[in-house]
Amino acid sequence: MASRDELPGHFRALVDLRGSDETHSAETSGQIEKDLPRAGGAFRNALDLRPGGGDYKALKRVLLAFVSHCPRIGYVQSMHSIAAFLLLAGTGEEDAFWTLTTLVSEIVPGYFDEGMTGAKLDQRVFARALRELLPAVGLHVGAIGQDDVVPAVVGGTWLLSMFVNVLPTRVTMELWDEMFRTRHRAPLLAACVALCELEAQAVLATTEMGEAIELLQRCGESFRSTVESTSDIEPCDDAKCEKFIARVQELLNGELSPAKVDQRTSRERGRFRRPSDIDLPAATSNFAVVTDVEELYVGLRSSDLQAKLLESRDRRENGARAGVSLNDELGVIERAHESRGGQKRDQNPSLAPPDWCLSSQELDSVSAKIMAIETHAGSLVEHGEEVIESAKEIALRPVKSILTSKLQQKSKEIVALYGEFVSGVQAVDKTLEMKPDLSVFNSEGSYQKSMWHLWVDSLFEATIEQAEMLLELLRQISSELSWILHVYVGEKKPSDARTEGWEDLGEFNEPDAERLMASVQSHKNETENRLSEIRAMIKRTHEEATHDLPFFRKNLTMITSNLKKELLAEEDAVNLWALSAENRNAMKRQMVEDKLGKASQELLEVYTRPGQSEVYDSETRSTSTRDYLEQSYVDEENRLQEALQAVKRLESTLTRRSNALERERQTAESVRAISSRTLSQTNASLLLVYQDGEWLEHELVTRASKEYLEDYERVATLVEELSSYSRTAAARILKEWCTFVGELTSQVMLEYVSVIDSSSRSISDTQAALAASVGHLHSASPLASPMVSMRELHPSQASPPNNSIRSLTSQMEKLTDIAGTKLTNFVGKSLRKFSSSDQHHEGASGGVSTPSASTANDLAGSPSLLMSRAARLQATAKEDHAKLESRREKLLQHKTWLRERLVARGA
Repeated sequence: MASRDELPGHFRALVDLRGSDETHSAETSGQIEKDLPRAGGAFRNALDLRPGGGDYKALKRVLLAFVSHCPRIGYVQSMHSIAAFLLLAGTGEEDAFWTLTTLVSEIVPGYFDEGMTGAKLDQRVFARALRELLPAVGLHVGAIGQDDVVPAVVGGTWLLSMFVNVLPTRVTMELWDEMFRTRHRAPLLAACVALCELEAQAVLATTEMGEAIELLQRCGESFRSTVESTSDIEPCDDAKCEKFIARVQELLNGELSPAKVDQRTSRERGRFRRPSDIDLPAATSNFAVVTDVEELYVGLRSSDLQAKLLESRDRRENGARAGVSLNDELGVIERAHESRGGQKRDQNPSLAPPDWCLSSQELDSVSAKIMAIETHAGSLVEHGEEVIESAKEIALRPVKSILTSKLQQKSKEIVALYGEFVSGVQAVDKTLEMKPDLSVFNSEGSYQKSMWHLWVDSLFEATIEQAEMLLELLRQISSELSWILHVYVGEKKPSDARTEGWEDLGEFNEPDAERLMASVQSHKNETENRLSEIRAMIKRTHEEATHDLPFFRKNLTMITSNLKKELLAEEDAVNLWALSAENRNAMKRQMVEDKLGKASQELLEVYTRPGQSEVYDSETRSTSTRDYLEQSYVDEENRLQEALQAVKRLESTLTRRSNALERERQTAESVRAISSRTLSQTNASLLLVYQDGEWLEHELVTRASKEYLEDYERVATLVEELSSYSRTAAARILKEWCTFVGELTSQVMLEYVSVIDSSSRSISDTQAALAASVGHLHSASPLASPMVSMRELHPSQASPPNNSIRSLTSQMEKLTDIAGTKLTNFVGKSLRKFSSSDQHHEGASGGVSTPSASTANDLAGSPSLLMSRAARLQATAKEDHAKLESRREKLLQHKTWLRERLVARGA
């Protein structure tokens, strides 16, 4: 909260701008106006608190300014007494405002907040201090009022008023001086204990909660003197005040010093947690919550022990299993064993891929080392998980990269696909030997169907497709090897690095020997660095434990000693209370006995006292015998009435004593119950301290031993051996696969080039056959011009390839012109020819449709339809020629690409 130096003129601004009644709720202003005249006590003669008086207005301005300054807290009853006491001490309005702000926000935080959580916590601290410093009194007030209600009520009144109107003004001012000197609430708690100590015997004599509360609330009156004083400050017994202040100072220098009050507060929050502690202000909640077990760690450097103790306790209670293990890695090894034992290698003499897995002997060795590391790392008292993690994430990474890769799947695929490719190449070679003309079209047949589809379905194109698929698979394997190597060295690569289905073949990047060796060295360095880091942690843990062990033993001795003292103190408190109660009972019994004796004597005296009838002189008796008898009856009746009154008084005394005795018996039972509960809690705390202390001592002793360092070196050697074995085996497999992929890729590329050469020749022959077929069709037609030869369309006999399509187009345009003049003679012959062949070609693909019989009749009656068919035949032939030529050029380009890669690979 802001201070006076940070906000100069702040109080005056609050008074001027927000100090009027209009800026506050009617409820707040009304409550302040009601409380001010009731300040009374110390202010009756010193301040003018009548409505409208000068001190009344000043006090109201201070309180309204505080409400404006701190609306979260607002006005709380008893603030008016505190502010009035500040004015009584001679402070000005502004000084009183800032002093009140400091008190509420810094010295007694949480006292006046909503819920008064700070005051409630200090009431518990006071009750606990009362049990420790005045054990008999603490037991007694706890017995006559459950849940420490007596300390709560009385302490709340004293703490919230800060002893204003409770103690004499002089004593209160000295208490406040101590509060501002220490800037702590400890003087308030010390005064609470000192007051109870002054009235200890009177408190012990009470038998009811209300009686004890009333007694303690009036105990401050004993300080006041009966001598009239002419000063504004009320008179007090100086000797008694001095004695009280000295006792408070003694407590502040000892058991209730500010530091020890903070410690008691932390222990109260730790040992006896309450839901209201959640809402404590930061000034109070910033102190660590301390329990008996947590005090074992005071001064220790090993910061991980507390969390590890909680984890150990959880495992002990719930059987929870914590930590990492190598079970998953053993599972991968076992599955690899099963897969290796169940696989049947494809017997393909033309191709033998390397093994995709470690040998059975290698797998057995890796499994044995994993189990050894798990055992030895588990014996390490600390950092065993880091060792297992290094074996799991670093040492085994090369082997895991191999075993979890797709090499097994790719190995099967490459064998099957390569066999199909070899069969295709052999079929092409056989075709070359048996058939010099590689055309896919029979030139003697009529051109009724697109040649492009014949080419697509040809052996050449099928073999080309197999070659491309094979190269794509080799590229996938190459990428898989690169992915394995990335995993090998611990690099994170995007998942799409292993995606399937490349549309275009790219570079083949199987790792080379230099990159493989660099990866092996990188993995070795990574293993050594990680083990060095763990070694440094082990050494630091060892040094911390060596330092912590004597501190821990000191803490353990101190805590167990304090708990044992609490047990003895509790027993002593019960005995002291019982002795005090017995003394009080003896006094009360004596009082009853005295009353009984006095009542008996009085009864005897009353009954034996002479009556009126017996007081006469027989010689001078003037009454008759009858009158004497009547008087004797009256005297006897009077004596009996007086005796009955004495008996009733005696009965009342006995009844009161009987009731008091019943209350004392109930108090004694409550004392025993409270003591039994306290002893049980303390014994439970002591047992828990012994259990956790035993675990903690074993932990520290083990960490501080030389065997701890030696055990780590042994398991570190195992991890290094596993790492070396793992990277060596993985490097061997990678090297074999890289060699295999490189050689097979070069071989496939060479054979692919041969297939491309054969395919290019086949395309040329197909183009020639296509030209011949179309030429034959037109030479047999009356529409054919003797000046046009379709043979000129063949690339080997016509002009250069770039002119062949242009020539074909020109000649077809000429044929279209001539067709109109010779159409009539050609119709009959064409119809007979088409009618015999249309049924065979009906529905064929390629875009060339043939007319049916009805269509032939239509052609006979429509020369333009015949012209349209001829044009479609010409267009289809032109399109087939262009597609074949484009395919041949693309294959030649691909051949160039393959040769460049072969040269780059040194093939």
